[in-house]
Formats: sequence, structure tokens, C-alpha cells
Amino acid sequence: MNVYPDKLAQALSRKLVPVYMICGDEPLQIMEAADQIRQACREAGFSSSERYQVDNARSFDWQALAMSGNTMSLFGDKKVINLHLPKGKPGTEGANAFKRWCESPPPDTILLITAGKPEGRFQTSAWFKAIDKIGVTMLVWPLSLPKARLWIRDRLVSNKVQADEAAIDLLLARVEGNLLAARQEIEKLAILYAGETVGPREVLASVTDSSRYTIIDLIDAALSSDTPRAIKVLDGLKAAGDAPVLICWHLGSEVRKISAVLGRIDAGENSSQAMMKSGVWKNRQPLISKVLRERSRVFWLRALSDCSYLDRLSKGMADGDLWAEIAALVTRLSGSRWPLIRAADVVR
Repeated sequence: MNVYPDKLAQALSRKLVPVYMICGDEPLQIMEAADQIRQACREAGFSSSERYQVDNARSFDWQALAMSGNTMSLFGDKKVINLHLPKGKPGTEGANAFKRWCESPPPDTILLITAGKPEGRFQTSAWFKAIDKIGVTMLVWPLSLPKARLWIRDRLVSNKVQADEAAIDLLLARVEGNLLAARQEIEKLAILYAGETVGPREVLASVTDSSRYTIIDLIDAALSSDTPRAIKVLDGLKAAGDAPVLICWHLGSEVRKISAVLGRIDAGENSSQAMMKSGVWKNRQPLISKVLRERSRVFWLRALSDCSYLDRLSKGMADGDLWAEIAALVTRLSGSRWPLIRAADVVR
């Protein structure tokens, strides 16, 4: 029986089956699903366990696995046999061993198989069909971006971390589909910001904690009209290996936020209300107020256009040197003359 990861708990609550096989290309989901199964087995009285690692299916002693299944433990305990198959395929001998196991499952024994990404049409193989007939099979693949976003949101909630939408988006971009990294970052946020609401600033502070500079340092230097420091911080971020797409995202977010403030002021709201509704943190409002006095509306329209270009460039949808263009935007935001780098600028 094939079961989706989010339905595993429901399947385990109904009954335990003789064989479980979890395979795919997403390590954290495989690991956590296996832990769920082991926990259900422990609660059902399976107190003994054995582990086997099949690095080479041809040289592995499959007979030892069969003997383990047919050998009662010293105290007659119910047993879980954990078999890890990194390459996803058991080979001819292993396939036959699985089929024989499924034809006559050992009593009081559960076989838990975890495997890497299988190759070819493994689901049509006789050994896989044998497991699927008497047990549970689960295929685990990397989550799509929308599903990964929901996964991150649910994991934040389960760790009692309150995070705004921008923080979730930034964390999603930071981990780039690596759920194991996402779990580690969320656990870190739960420790660092217990009882607080987490925003992009906290996410960036957490994930770049070991760096000399943060992207917030870059933005503050640029908006403070300190061009030399802004470029120095940018160079430090580049040397530390910070992803340019994250820098682009946060620069664009800041420019859009300031433009939103201007739009609300034009609509008749006072500066404080406009900044609060646009998501400008209270401790940053004095800096943003200063920037609004020093830079014109035309300036921010141009900045929005260039952020859009940087976004396309970071996604491979435009031509140019991404780091050079980031430096150009940072220089412009600091109030210095805009470097003529893009072809469109040169033509004008």
C-alpha cells in the first residue's frame, strides 16, 4: 500500500504491517518518517532492534538478513530490523530476499527499509510489488516551493516560533529546498527568539551569525549615505559566501517598503502611520524618515526599476554581472552617482 508522508501517522494508528519501505531523494522526510514508524513500533511492544547497511548489494550477506528474521531474540522480544539501502536497488539476490521475506513474513518482526533515490521503473519490479502488497511503501521527493513554504510555516508553528510572511519567504530562499537545513535554522530561531515575532531581520541575523557583516549592515550603510562602508560590507558578504540572490531580495524588499511609505504619504497619511502600515520597524523609522527627505520620488521609481532588473538577473532572465549590478544599486542607494553599467544606461 502506497502512503503519502502526511498520511503516515494515520496509517500507523490503524495497524502495523510486516514491511515498510521509505525511499526517495529528500533525506529529512525519510529520516522523520522512519522515526515515526520506530516510535509506533516501540509503543506496540517492539523493544528489540537490529541494523544493517547495504553499501554494496552484490557483496551484502542477504542470508544473514533472512536468518535474523527467523531468529527469536534471547528474551522473545518483538523486533524491528532496520535496513538501509543508500543506492535504492537491492540487486538480484536482494530482490529475491525481499520476495521470500514477503511470501512468509517472520512473526513478531517488522522490516523497515530506508533507501535512496531508486533508478528506473523500480515500482514495476516484482520485489517492490511484493513489499507494496503486504506492507507500506512511501516515495519521498523534494517539495515544490509552495509545499516547502507550507512545510516551513507548519514547522515554525510546531516549534512555537511566530514569524511574519516575509520571514518565511526569506527562510525559504535561504535554505533552497534543503529541509534539513530549514529544520536546523528553525530550531535556532526557536532558541534565539523565544516568545518574540520573527521577521526578515531576525532570520538574516540568525543565518549569518558567524559572518562579519550582515545584509542589514549593508542596507544601513547605504541608506546612511556611507558609500565606502556600503561597498566594504558588500565585499565582505561576497567573501563570506553570501548568496547574491538573498542580497537582491532584501535590497528589493527595502526599496519596495520605502516606495510604499511614499505612496501612503501621497494618499494623505502622516509619515508615522505610513511607515507603520508599510512594515517599517520602529527602530528604523528615524533612518527612513531621513532618507525620504534626502531622496526624491523619481529616485525611488528608478530604484524600483533597477531592483526589478536585479531580480531578473539573479534568476538568469537577463544578461549582466550580478555582483557588479548589486554594487551599482548599493552605490545609488547611498546617494552617490549611479555607475553606468547596463547597456540601457550607456545608450541613454
